[in-house]
Amino acid sequence: MSRGGRRQLVLLGLLLFLPPLAAQLRLPLPRLDSDEVEYFSQLHSLYFDHDLDLANEFDHFGVLTRGDKTQPTETGLRRSIYSVGPALLWMPFYAAGDACARALGHVEDGYSPAHIRAVATGSLVYGVCGLLLLFTVLRELVTRSTAFWTTLLVLYATFLYWYLVHEPAMSHPASFFLAALVLRVWWTGRDRLSFARAAVLGLLIGVAACARWQNAVLLLLPAATVARQSWAEPWLALQRGFGALLGFGLGVQPQLLAWRTIFGSYLLSGPPQGRDFLRLDHPYLLETFFSSRHGLLYWTPVLWAGYLGYIGLARRRAFVAAATGLPLLVTSYVNACSGDWWAGGSFSNRRFDSVLPFLALGLAIALEALIGQLRRRPLIVVGAAGAAFTLWNGLFMEQYRRNLIPRDDVVSFARVTENNAALIEQTVGAPLAWPANWIFAAKHDAPLAQHELAVGKYLFYKQNNLGGVIDMGDARADPALLLEGWARVRPCGEAQCRAIEGRARLLFPLDIPEDLELSVRASGQGHLSVSANGQALAQFPLGDGLVERRARIPRAWLHREHNELLLVASAGEALVDRVSFRRLVPRETP
Repeated sequence: MSRGGRRQLVLLGLLLFLPPLAAQLRLPLPRLDSDEVEYFSQLHSLYFDHDLDLANEFDHFGVLTRGDKTQPTETGLRRSIYSVGPALLWMPFYAAGDACARALGHVEDGYSPAHIRAVATGSLVYGVCGLLLLFTVLRELVTRSTAFWTTLLVLYATFLYWYLVHEPAMSHPASFFLAALVLRVWWTGRDRLSFARAAVLGLLIGVAACARWQNAVLLLLPAATVARQSWAEPWLALQRGFGALLGFGLGVQPQLLAWRTIFGSYLLSGPPQGRDFLRLDHPYLLETFFSSRHGLLYWTPVLWAGYLGYIGLARRRAFVAAATGLPLLVTSYVNACSGDWWAGGSFSNRRFDSVLPFLALGLAIALEALIGQLRRRPLIVVGAAGAAFTLWNGLFMEQYRRNLIPRDDVVSFARVTENNAALIEQTVGAPLAWPANWIFAAKHDAPLAQHELAVGKYLFYKQNNLGGVIDMGDARADPALLLEGWARVRPCGEAQCRAIEGRARLLFPLDIPEDLELSVRASGQGHLSVSANGQALAQFPLGDGLVERRARIPRAWLHREHNELLLVASAGEALVDRVSFRRLVPRETP
């Protein structure tokens, strides 16, 4: 490497490490909650107790009496569905933190700020090392300056920064580092693997699978090279494939041993989260990428360039695009088939950590193509700026025309910006959700803006579900699920209702079709006709007081995601307090 190249690498390392480190130290101590409790508990138990009996750790964090922890497994230990790899990777840093605490004369139990800061530092170090490894690959694909800026974008314009700074006690920094290391090792021998390199790749992928189990998909990377070699050297290719599988088997041993210790079996018959957690025939593709509930491209739009850049990568390096695109596509599909496709309490969609290095390849190609266009046609910048100013002026005029801002007084920038965003959303939909919001609006004859609020809600499914109830008087209700025909909330006796103005529609979202009992609590004159997805369901007689009426909706009339309920009042208006749904066949929430 030239002196200039070394200087650039050092500068990049400083820009990647120092600002996140300063942010870590400036922020309060990272709070250990949810997934972090599980990962940290394994680390604490392995370091202090030399086992995976996590009862005392779970008791410390106050989760020992939680439903999934009360019943011991076959081996008598407490259940943990989380990977053991992060604890092993953090161990050197945790030991250093423990030594520092003891050197300062503090009586420590392994939960001190020194221990937690050590884990946070370890995650940051792994993340930065992964980014530098990624840079060494990118500079062989694009110009050095493009590789430099692409690497910075991967940190500062994606969810990676959040998990290095705000939630470093998660598995994602380690997973990203190992994926970048796998890409670096594969890159050097991408055209022809030796047996040793194939075995090392398999070993690293096995370790990556200990950090996050889905990283086993990275085996597709050496598999692509082996398949390419098989045309000319079938016997050698078979040996290389065996070497990769042998290395993988060795690398994944820590996780197999952890499962054996906790569950009594080296291999589990299904995902530890439950058999219903991963349904490969049940993808949520539009939701995973475009929903405001942690949709990857909605929250992290720079990754649009990562995917689209593969078109240019295929033209420039067809084999590289095919070999890296395969695990990228498979991982994207698997993530879309996950039970909670929104990845729980995630910033953006964190489950894409292991394919960030591959998306960086596409991002680098897209960035270089953009730079090339700007050099050849510099007036593009002028045109883009002019279009932006024209759009802003047009939206400002529309606000003025609609009296959304004072005609003769001051107005805050925040109000102007919010109004402009609302006008864009109402007219063409939120750009971050294109084209999913267009599809949703066309399918349900709904406003474009409704997509962001409706998609990701469920009657019964997973976290934050509605419990089967759409309460008209509840501000959370789900105006997002109400289509046309509903008046404002108003009192109706002791309840809060909405009036139906002739006819009204609402959406009720389901994970899977199932037999339901519908209950409508309403009052009024005449009767209320109810249809589900265009199928006439019932006519409910109405009276002066709120009365609850029930009907059965057969599963055959329903479908996944948003179903439509149509309510028509025969005389005057009908006041509806709530619409409820109950499963006729009880089903454990997956």
